[in-house]
Amino acid sequence: MSNKIIHNRGSEDILIALDQVEQTIEVMCDTLVRLKEKVNIHLIDAEKHSSKIAQNMLEESVAPKNIRH
Repeated sequence: MSNKIIHNRGSEDILIALDQVEQTIEVMCDTLVRLKEKVNIHLIDAEKHSSKIAQNMLEESVAPKNIRH
């Protein structure tokens, strides 16, 4: 094989490898976006749950348990 054919073949292999790397990075970015969304939803749910527990504890400590007349 001539040097030009070997050089072209090597360049094509590099371009294919770069395309594969680009596709991998795109998949990783999409995965990170979805993961961030799930973590954000989890944090919002945890905050709502904590607020609900705090509200219940406050109501229990302020409201009288038994009212006797």
